[in-house]
This record gives sequence, C-alpha cells and structure tokens, in this order.
Amino acid sequence: MRHELHISSRAEADLAAAYDWYQQHNPGLGTDFVRCTDATIALVRHSPQLFRQRHGPHRLAMTPRFPYAVYFIWDETAHFISIRRILHFSQNAPAQLA
Repeated sequence: MRHELHISSRAEADLAAAYDWYQQHNPGLGTDFVRCTDATIALVRHSPQLFRQRHGPHRLAMTPRFPYAVYFIWDETAHFISIRRILHFSQNAPAQLA
C-alpha cells in the first residue's frame, strides 16, 4: 500500500547538502546519492512497517551504498509518512531530530 508522503524542508536541505558534498568530491556521485535516497524513500513509502522505531516515534531506513539514513514518522491509521531528516551515520540523530 502506498502512503501519503510529506518531506520536511529540513530533509530536503539535508539531501541538497549531501548532494553538493558528493558532487564536489566526485562529479556524478551526488546524482548516485540522490538515486539511492529516492529508492530508499520509495521503499519506505511502500512498506514502512519494515523499519522499527529507533528514536521515539522516528524510524530509520538506511540508504544503499551511502552512509546515510532516512528518518521518518509513520502514522499507520492515517496512512501518512513524514520524512523528517536524511542524516549521515556520524551525526547525532537524537539531537538532530529534536
């Protein structure tokens, strides 16, 4: 089942910053990062139940190939998913999600 999806402005900014960083270090790699992140978001949208809660109501889905995770909240009864952040594994997720 596909759920309604909202991507926060903070998550969009996270994605843009990571894209820029990868593009500066290796042209084309930023595009690959966005593709992997889009695939992760598509999986979250289709099957959010695959990911357990980690930080309060937040769940995380790891991106393939890149050390990033998509943090989201799933409202099962409303069939609504809110992508809150897209963070590198080295970032302190609980502090960033507040």
